[in-house]
Amino acid sequence: MIPKKKYDNLPLGLGLGLVSPVLGFVVYGFLWSIYFDKAFSYFVEGIFLGVKDFQSSIVALSLIFNLVPFFVFLRSDRYVSGRGVLMALFIYVPLVLYLRFF
Repeated sequence: MIPKKKYDNLPLGLGLGLVSPVLGFVVYGFLWSIYFDKAFSYFVEGIFLGVKDFQSSIVALSLIFNLVPFFVFLRSDRYVSGRGVLMALFIYVPLVLYLRFF
């Protein structure tokens, strides 16, 4: 029997998969605010919440940050945690589709 690796469980992957896009949103917002010399609050209130056409694109761009924990889990043979990250991605997809089409 193969021993189970530490940190190889579904709740850990799901949790990281749900949190890392939020971190991606913050990083993207700060990079945007530095580039355009605006405040982060302007990015959130004026761009993300104010312009509906940008919402789905910003959320989809934030989801790219899920690649980091996903590939870390894959490289370290923690496939169950990687499945949790993918599950979180499938939780975010209906949100992106809703923001895009409705």
